[in-house]
Amino acid sequence: MDRRSVDARIIALAGANGMVLTAGQLTKAGIGHHYIESRRGGMLIPVARGVYAVGEVTPAVRLRAVLAAMPVSAGSHTTAGRSHGLPLRPGDVVDVTTTRRTKLVIDGVRIRTTTWLPHDDVTTIEGVRLTTVARTLCDLAAVVARGRLQHVLEVAIATQKVAAGEVQACAAAWCRRGRAGSGVIRALDHELLDDEPMAASELERRAARLLREAGLEGWQAQYRPPWYDGLRGIVDGAWPELKVVLELDGRRWHATAQAQVEDRRRDRAAIAHGWITLRFGWQEIVHRPASVVDECRLVLRARRRAAAAG
Repeated sequence: MDRRSVDARIIALAGANGMVLTAGQLTKAGIGHHYIESRRGGMLIPVARGVYAVGEVTPAVRLRAVLAAMPVSAGSHTTAGRSHGLPLRPGDVVDVTTTRRTKLVIDGVRIRTTTWLPHDDVTTIEGVRLTTVARTLCDLAAVVARGRLQHVLEVAIATQKVAAGEVQACAAAWCRRGRAGSGVIRALDHELLDDEPMAASELERRAARLLREAGLEGWQAQYRPPWYDGLRGIVDGAWPELKVVLELDGRRWHATAQAQVEDRRRDRAAIAHGWITLRFGWQEIVHRPASVVDECRLVLRARRRAAAAG
C-alpha cells in the first residue's frame, strides 16, 4: 500500500478520534512502527508519549491527547469551565486533574494531582472526560477571585447548567476535606444557594434504600450507641459490629453554629468509645449517591481489616 493511501487512512482515523491518535490505535489499524516513525513530526505530531495529534495542535486537541496519555484524568478548572460554557476568560493553557502521580510534562498543559476525584465528579462531553459543573465550580474556588466565581456560579444556575443542590452536595464534600477554596464556597452557598431542608424521615428512607441497594449490610437505623444516656445520643444509623456511626443531616449544610457544636459533641462522644462517624447531608444523598456509597464502603472495609488484624 502506498504512502498516500496510508496517510488517507490516518486522516480518516484521526477524524473519528478528535484528531488525536495513540500508537496502539495506529498499530491496530495496520500501520506499522516504521511508518509511524517516518511520519513523526510531520503528519503525526507528538504531544505525549505514544500519543499524536494530526493537524493543528489546538487547546482542544491538546486536551484530548493528554487524556489519552493519562486515562485516570479529566479536563478541569478553567478548561472544564469553558467546555461547559461558563463565562471564563479564554486561554491557551489546558488544565487537567489526575489521581495518579505523573512526571509527564507537556507544553501548554497544567497537570494537577488530587486524591479525590470520584465518579460523581466526572462527566463526558463529545468523548472528552471533564469535571462536572459542580466540581469545576469547587475547583475554581481555589484559583479565581470570589467576585468572578460568584458571577460564574450565578450564570451556571440561571442557565440551568447545574442545580443548586448539586453544587451544595459537591461543596459539602469539598469543605469536609478542608480543601483550598472551602471558605469561598461555604460563603457563596450561604448567600446564594439557600434551599429548604429535607424532612428527616424522608432522608432516612432514601439513605436506607441507598445502602440496601449497594449491599452494605449490617446497618441499623435509629441506633442507641453505648453513650446513649436515655435522653440523647441516639444516632441516625450505625454498623455496630464495626463501630461506625452514620449521621444524616437534613438541615442546610451551613446550619447554625449551635447545631454544629452539638454535631461535634456527638462526634467526640463516638471517638471516646472507639467509634467513628460518617456524616452526610441530604444534598449528598440525593445528588451524589455513588460517592456516599464509595466512602461508606471504603471506611467499612478499613474497619473490617483493622478488626481482623487486632
